[in-house]
Amino acid sequence: MPSLERDVETLRNIPLFAELPTARLKLIAYTAEVIRFEPEEVIVQQGDPADAVYIIAEGEAEVWLADDHGHTMRLGAMGQHTLFGETAVLCRSRRTATVRAKTPVVTFKISANVFLDLVRQSPEIGMQVMTVLAERLERSTARLMKHEHP
Repeated sequence: MPSLERDVETLRNIPLFAELPTARLKLIAYTAEVIRFEPEEVIVQQGDPADAVYIIAEGEAEVWLADDHGHTMRLGAMGQHTLFGETAVLCRSRRTATVRAKTPVVTFKISANVFLDLVRQSPEIGMQVMTVLAERLERSTARLMKHEHP
């Protein structure tokens, strides 16, 4: 199967993109950069400019947060079909955490401009992204509550 078709099928299996027409998936696949990372390799660094969103096509990555004193805390893990980096892109801010490959990882890197156009043109994508963000906020709140009240 040619690379573009394989990438389109991979994107189609990601819940965020499942309902998109094939033509739009082809555009995303064509403009996305496929990047491979080895274990322990940094995918995005906390504090860096948010120039893209990422989707994990294969593998697992971990999310780390550093405080002002350089102490790091593991926030969680992400696996296949996980979208990340959208918060900083949507807020036009810097990366809020570091994401590091735990296993060999293959990602689709979608530029901020392409992602923002996609959200503007596809209300269903915007709703899916809002759902992802709300679920993350809910999990983070639950973790904080558990930490404060053991």
